[in-house]
Amino acid sequence: MTAKMFRLVLTGAAGALLLAGCASTPPGPSAPQKHPAPAVPVSSSSAIDCQAFTERMAAHAAAQADTTVTEPDALAAANTLAEDDEAGDDGESADASPATLATLPLFSVSPHRDRLPVGWQPWTINRNKIPTTYSMAEVDQRVVVHAKADSSASGLYVPLRERDAGMLRWTWKTSGIIRNADNSHGPREDSPLRLFVAFDGDKGALPLKDQLMYEMARLTTGREMPYATLMYIWGGQRAEGAMVKNPHTDRVRMIVVDSGMKHANEWRCHERDLRADYRKAFGTDPGRVIAVGIMTDTDNTKSKAEAWYGDIALD
Repeated sequence: MTAKMFRLVLTGAAGALLLAGCASTPPGPSAPQKHPAPAVPVSSSSAIDCQAFTERMAAHAAAQADTTVTEPDALAAANTLAEDDEAGDDGESADASPATLATLPLFSVSPHRDRLPVGWQPWTINRNKIPTTYSMAEVDQRVVVHAKADSSASGLYVPLRERDAGMLRWTWKTSGIIRNADNSHGPREDSPLRLFVAFDGDKGALPLKDQLMYEMARLTTGREMPYATLMYIWGGQRAEGAMVKNPHTDRVRMIVVDSGMKHANEWRCHERDLRADYRKAFGTDPGRVIAVGIMTDTDNTKSKAEAWYGDIALD
Protein backbone atom coordinates (compact mmCIF):
# COMPACT_ATOMS: atom_id res chain seq x y z
CA MET A 1 0.00 0.00 0.00
CA THR A 2 1.34 3.46 -0.84
CA ALA A 3 0.78 6.72 0.98
CA LYS A 4 -1.02 8.03 -2.09
CA MET A 5 -4.05 5.99 -1.04
CA PHE A 6 -4.74 8.46 1.72
CA ARG A 7 -5.06 11.41 -0.62
CA LEU A 8 -8.31 9.90 -1.86
CA VAL A 9 -9.42 8.33 1.37
CA LEU A 10 -12.29 10.74 1.91
CA THR A 11 -13.47 10.95 -1.69
CA GLY A 12 -15.95 8.12 -1.41
CA ALA A 13 -17.01 9.08 2.09
CA ALA A 14 -17.78 12.60 1.06
CA GLY A 15 -20.24 11.39 -1.52
CA ALA A 16 -17.83 12.54 -4.20
CA LEU A 17 -16.38 9.41 -5.72
CA LEU A 18 -14.53 10.42 -8.82
CA LEU A 19 -16.80 8.65 -11.25
CA ALA A 20 -20.05 8.85 -9.30
CA GLY A 21 -19.50 12.47 -8.34
CA CYS A 22 -22.15 13.37 -5.77
CA ALA A 23 -20.15 16.32 -4.54
CA SER A 24 -19.50 17.43 -8.09
CA THR A 25 -23.15 17.09 -9.06
CA PRO A 26 -24.82 20.51 -9.15
CA PRO A 27 -28.28 20.77 -7.63
CA GLY A 28 -30.88 20.44 -10.33
CA PRO A 29 -34.62 19.97 -10.68
CA SER A 30 -35.82 16.84 -8.98
CA ALA A 31 -39.08 15.42 -7.82
CA PRO A 32 -39.93 16.28 -4.22
CA GLN A 33 -39.08 13.49 -1.80
CA LYS A 34 -41.61 13.77 0.95
CA HIS A 35 -40.96 10.21 2.05
CA PRO A 36 -37.24 9.32 1.90
CA ALA A 37 -36.38 5.71 1.15
CA PRO A 38 -36.34 3.55 4.26
CA ALA A 39 -33.03 3.40 6.07
CA VAL A 40 -31.68 0.35 7.84
CA PRO A 41 -31.55 0.74 11.64
CA VAL A 42 -28.11 0.12 13.08
CA SER A 43 -28.32 0.47 16.82
CA SER A 44 -29.72 2.62 19.56
CA SER A 45 -28.16 6.03 20.08
CA SER A 46 -24.39 5.96 20.44
CA ALA A 47 -24.36 9.16 22.47
CA ILE A 48 -22.53 8.86 25.79
CA ASP A 49 -22.24 11.14 28.79
CA CYS A 50 -19.71 13.84 27.94
CA GLN A 51 -18.18 13.71 31.41
CA ALA A 52 -17.39 10.05 30.88
CA PHE A 53 -16.03 10.93 27.44
CA THR A 54 -13.74 13.58 28.96
CA GLU A 55 -12.38 11.13 31.50
CA ARG A 56 -11.66 8.54 28.83
CA MET A 57 -9.93 11.09 26.64
CA ALA A 58 -7.68 12.29 29.47
CA ALA A 59 -5.43 9.25 29.08
CA HIS A 60 -5.07 9.88 25.34
CA ALA A 61 -4.25 13.54 25.97
CA ALA A 62 -1.65 12.72 28.62
CA ALA A 63 0.08 10.29 26.29
CA GLN A 64 0.25 12.83 23.47
CA ALA A 65 0.97 16.00 25.43
CA ASP A 66 4.73 15.47 25.55
CA THR A 67 5.13 14.25 21.99
CA THR A 68 2.81 16.37 19.84
CA VAL A 69 4.58 18.89 17.60
CA THR A 70 3.39 21.12 14.81
CA GLU A 71 4.09 20.89 11.11
CA PRO A 72 3.72 23.42 8.28
CA ASP A 73 0.38 25.15 8.61
CA ALA A 74 -2.15 22.58 7.38
CA LEU A 75 -5.04 24.90 8.14
CA ALA A 76 -3.69 27.61 5.88
CA ALA A 77 -3.15 25.03 3.16
CA ALA A 78 -6.66 23.64 3.55
CA ASN A 79 -8.25 27.07 3.33
CA THR A 80 -6.30 28.20 0.26
CA LEU A 81 -6.43 25.09 -1.90
CA ALA A 82 -9.06 26.62 -4.16
CA GLU A 83 -6.81 29.60 -4.92
CA ASP A 84 -3.99 27.24 -5.86
CA ASP A 85 -6.36 25.25 -8.04
CA GLU A 86 -7.33 28.35 -10.00
CA ALA A 87 -3.67 28.80 -10.79
CA GLY A 88 -3.57 25.30 -12.26
CA ASP A 89 -2.45 23.34 -9.20
CA ASP A 90 -4.63 20.60 -7.75
CA GLY A 91 -3.60 21.57 -4.24
CA GLU A 92 -1.41 18.54 -3.74
CA SER A 93 2.08 17.76 -4.89
CA ALA A 94 2.27 14.73 -7.14
CA ASP A 95 5.22 13.55 -5.06
CA ALA A 96 3.65 14.32 -1.72
CA SER A 97 3.60 11.33 0.59
CA PRO A 98 2.10 12.27 3.95
CA ALA A 99 3.47 10.24 6.80
CA THR A 100 1.20 7.63 8.29
CA LEU A 101 0.71 7.79 12.05
CA ALA A 102 0.22 5.14 14.70
CA THR A 103 -2.02 7.40 16.79
CA LEU A 104 -4.76 9.85 15.87
CA PRO A 105 -3.56 13.32 17.03
CA LEU A 106 -5.89 15.15 19.42
CA PHE A 107 -6.85 18.76 18.72
CA SER A 108 -6.78 19.61 22.42
CA VAL A 109 -3.05 19.00 22.82
CA SER A 110 -1.87 21.08 19.88
CA PRO A 111 0.86 23.34 21.35
CA HIS A 112 -0.08 26.16 18.98
CA ARG A 113 -3.73 27.19 19.00
CA ASP A 114 -3.58 28.42 15.41
CA ARG A 115 -2.30 25.14 13.97
CA LEU A 116 -3.50 21.59 13.72
CA PRO A 117 -1.52 18.93 15.58
CA VAL A 118 0.98 17.12 13.40
CA GLY A 119 -0.53 14.51 11.12
CA TRP A 120 -3.77 16.23 10.12
CA GLN A 121 -3.76 16.94 6.40
CA PRO A 122 -5.92 19.18 4.19
CA TRP A 123 -8.04 17.40 1.63
CA THR A 124 -9.82 18.89 -1.35
CA ILE A 125 -12.43 17.25 -3.58
CA ASN A 126 -11.48 18.95 -6.83
CA ARG A 127 -10.35 22.27 -8.19
CA ASN A 128 -13.91 23.42 -8.88
CA LYS A 129 -14.98 23.30 -5.24
CA ILE A 130 -14.90 26.15 -2.78
CA PRO A 131 -13.13 24.84 0.32
CA THR A 132 -14.83 24.79 3.68
CA THR A 133 -12.98 27.04 6.14
CA TYR A 134 -11.39 25.29 9.12
CA SER A 135 -9.73 26.97 12.07
CA MET A 136 -8.57 26.07 15.56
CA ALA A 137 -10.67 27.68 18.29
CA GLU A 138 -11.18 27.56 22.03
CA VAL A 139 -14.88 26.93 22.65
CA ASP A 140 -16.49 26.07 25.98
CA GLN A 141 -13.04 25.74 27.56
CA ARG A 142 -11.84 23.20 25.01
CA VAL A 143 -9.65 23.45 21.91
CA VAL A 144 -11.53 22.29 18.84
CA VAL A 145 -11.70 22.62 15.06
CA HIS A 146 -14.23 25.19 13.88
CA ALA A 147 -15.76 24.55 10.43
CA LYS A 148 -17.69 27.09 8.36
CA ALA A 149 -19.17 26.03 5.03
CA ASP A 150 -20.81 28.28 2.45
CA SER A 151 -21.69 26.30 -0.70
CA SER A 152 -18.39 24.54 -0.07
CA ALA A 153 -16.82 21.14 0.49
CA SER A 154 -13.42 20.06 1.75
CA GLY A 155 -12.05 18.23 4.74
CA LEU A 156 -9.17 17.25 6.98
CA TYR A 157 -7.80 13.75 7.45
CA VAL A 158 -5.07 11.65 9.05
CA PRO A 159 -3.43 8.74 7.18
CA LEU A 160 -2.84 5.95 9.69
CA ARG A 161 -0.63 2.92 9.87
CA GLU A 162 -2.86 -0.07 9.39
CA ARG A 163 -4.59 -0.95 12.64
CA ASP A 164 -7.40 -3.20 13.79
CA ALA A 165 -10.91 -1.80 13.98
CA GLY A 166 -11.76 -1.07 17.61
CA MET A 167 -13.71 1.61 19.43
CA LEU A 168 -14.12 5.11 17.99
CA ARG A 169 -14.91 8.05 20.30
CA TRP A 170 -15.47 11.70 19.46
CA THR A 171 -17.33 14.87 20.34
CA TRP A 172 -18.91 17.46 18.06
CA LYS A 173 -21.44 20.28 17.86
CA THR A 174 -23.43 22.08 15.16
CA SER A 175 -25.32 25.36 15.16
CA GLY A 176 -28.08 23.83 13.03
CA ILE A 177 -29.01 21.37 10.31
CA ILE A 178 -29.14 21.68 6.54
CA ARG A 179 -32.89 21.55 6.16
CA ASN A 180 -33.07 20.63 2.49
CA ALA A 181 -30.30 18.01 2.64
CA ASP A 182 -31.04 14.36 1.95
CA ASN A 183 -28.10 11.99 2.25
CA SER A 184 -29.77 9.34 0.09
CA HIS A 185 -30.22 11.78 -2.82
CA GLY A 186 -27.07 12.83 -4.69
CA PRO A 187 -27.94 16.45 -5.53
CA ARG A 188 -28.79 17.13 -1.87
CA GLU A 189 -26.16 15.00 -0.15
CA ASP A 190 -24.67 17.43 2.41
CA SER A 191 -24.09 17.38 6.16
CA PRO A 192 -22.90 19.86 8.81
CA LEU A 193 -20.83 17.14 10.48
CA ARG A 194 -19.17 14.04 9.09
CA LEU A 195 -16.60 11.71 10.58
CA PHE A 196 -15.03 9.15 8.24
CA VAL A 197 -13.18 5.91 8.84
CA ALA A 198 -11.54 4.25 5.81
CA PHE A 199 -10.68 0.56 5.63
CA ASP A 200 -8.34 -1.58 3.57
CA GLY A 201 -9.52 -4.81 1.96
CA ASP A 202 -9.32 -7.19 -0.99
CA LYS A 203 -10.63 -5.22 -3.95
CA GLY A 204 -10.18 -8.25 -6.18
CA ALA A 205 -13.09 -9.92 -4.40
CA LEU A 206 -15.50 -7.09 -5.21
CA PRO A 207 -18.05 -7.12 -8.06
CA LEU A 208 -16.68 -6.18 -11.46
CA LYS A 209 -18.41 -2.78 -11.50
CA ASP A 210 -16.63 -1.80 -8.28
CA GLN A 211 -13.28 -3.02 -9.56
CA LEU A 212 -13.74 -0.98 -12.73
CA MET A 213 -14.59 2.08 -10.67
CA TYR A 214 -11.42 1.68 -8.60
CA GLU A 215 -9.30 1.15 -11.69
CA MET A 216 -10.74 4.17 -13.49
CA ALA A 217 -10.10 6.31 -10.42
CA ARG A 218 -6.52 5.09 -10.27
CA LEU A 219 -5.93 5.74 -13.97
CA THR A 220 -7.56 9.16 -13.80
CA THR A 221 -5.80 10.43 -10.69
CA GLY A 222 -2.88 8.12 -10.02
CA ARG A 223 -4.36 7.46 -6.59
CA GLU A 224 -6.05 4.56 -4.87
CA MET A 225 -9.49 4.59 -3.30
CA PRO A 226 -10.09 2.94 0.07
CA TYR A 227 -11.74 -0.46 -0.02
CA ALA A 228 -14.66 0.69 2.15
CA THR A 229 -15.66 3.71 4.22
CA LEU A 230 -17.92 4.17 7.23
CA MET A 231 -19.26 7.68 7.64
CA TYR A 232 -20.92 8.98 10.80
CA ILE A 233 -23.12 12.01 10.16
CA TRP A 234 -25.46 14.52 11.74
CA GLY A 235 -28.56 14.06 9.63
CA GLY A 236 -31.46 16.34 8.92
CA GLN A 237 -34.22 13.92 7.91
CA ARG A 238 -33.18 10.48 9.12
CA ALA A 239 -33.68 9.11 12.61
CA GLU A 240 -30.73 8.46 14.89
CA GLY A 241 -29.38 4.97 14.30
CA ALA A 242 -30.39 4.86 10.63
CA MET A 243 -27.94 3.54 8.08
CA VAL A 244 -28.06 5.21 4.67
CA LYS A 245 -26.40 3.94 1.51
CA ASN A 246 -24.34 6.41 -0.42
CA PRO A 247 -26.39 7.32 -3.52
CA HIS A 248 -23.49 6.52 -5.84
CA THR A 249 -21.53 3.59 -4.43
CA ASP A 250 -22.05 0.58 -2.18
CA ARG A 251 -18.54 1.04 -0.78
CA VAL A 252 -19.65 3.92 1.47
CA ARG A 253 -22.25 3.57 4.22
CA MET A 254 -23.52 6.46 6.33
CA ILE A 255 -24.72 6.07 9.91
CA VAL A 256 -26.85 8.82 11.45
CA VAL A 257 -25.69 9.33 15.03
CA ASP A 258 -27.37 12.71 15.60
CA SER A 259 -30.40 14.12 13.82
CA GLY A 260 -32.50 17.25 13.66
CA MET A 261 -32.40 20.33 15.87
CA LYS A 262 -33.04 18.69 19.25
CA HIS A 263 -29.37 18.80 20.26
CA ALA A 264 -28.20 21.73 18.12
CA ASN A 265 -25.71 23.99 19.91
CA GLU A 266 -24.93 21.18 22.36
CA TRP A 267 -21.78 19.12 22.57
CA ARG A 268 -22.58 15.53 21.66
CA CYS A 269 -20.19 12.76 22.65
CA HIS A 270 -20.25 9.42 20.86
CA GLU A 271 -18.75 5.97 21.11
CA ARG A 272 -18.99 3.41 18.31
CA ASP A 273 -17.78 -0.16 17.87
CA LEU A 274 -16.21 -0.01 14.41
CA ARG A 275 -16.16 -3.76 13.96
CA ALA A 276 -19.87 -4.09 14.80
CA ASP A 277 -20.84 -1.15 12.60
CA TYR A 278 -18.80 -2.48 9.69
CA ARG A 279 -20.40 -5.90 9.93
CA LYS A 280 -23.87 -4.36 9.87
CA ALA A 281 -22.94 -2.08 6.99
CA PHE A 282 -21.08 -4.51 4.73
CA GLY A 283 -21.94 -7.96 6.06
CA THR A 284 -18.33 -9.01 6.65
CA ASP A 285 -15.53 -8.40 9.12
CA PRO A 286 -13.58 -5.18 8.51
CA GLY A 287 -10.09 -4.89 7.16
CA ARG A 288 -7.52 -2.65 8.79
CA VAL A 289 -8.28 1.01 9.49
CA ILE A 290 -6.13 3.20 7.23
CA ALA A 291 -7.42 6.75 7.73
CA VAL A 292 -9.81 8.98 9.68
CA GLY A 293 -11.19 12.31 8.50
CA ILE A 294 -13.76 15.04 9.08
CA MET A 295 -15.79 17.13 6.69
CA THR A 296 -18.47 19.81 6.73
CA ASP A 297 -20.04 20.30 3.30
CA THR A 298 -22.84 22.36 1.77
CA ASP A 299 -21.82 22.37 -1.89
CA ASN A 300 -24.80 20.43 -3.21
CA THR A 301 -27.52 22.35 -1.37
CA LYS A 302 -25.75 25.70 -1.82
CA SER A 303 -26.35 26.45 1.86
CA LYS A 304 -24.36 27.43 4.95
CA ALA A 305 -23.31 25.43 7.99
CA GLU A 306 -21.23 26.02 11.10
CA ALA A 307 -19.90 23.20 13.24
CA TRP A 308 -17.21 22.24 15.73
CA TYR A 309 -15.17 19.04 16.03
CA GLY A 310 -13.62 18.07 19.36
CA ASP A 311 -11.12 15.32 20.04
CA ILE A 312 -11.36 12.02 18.16
CA ALA A 313 -9.77 8.82 19.45
CA LEU A 314 -9.34 5.22 18.34
CA ASP A 315 -8.92 2.38 20.85
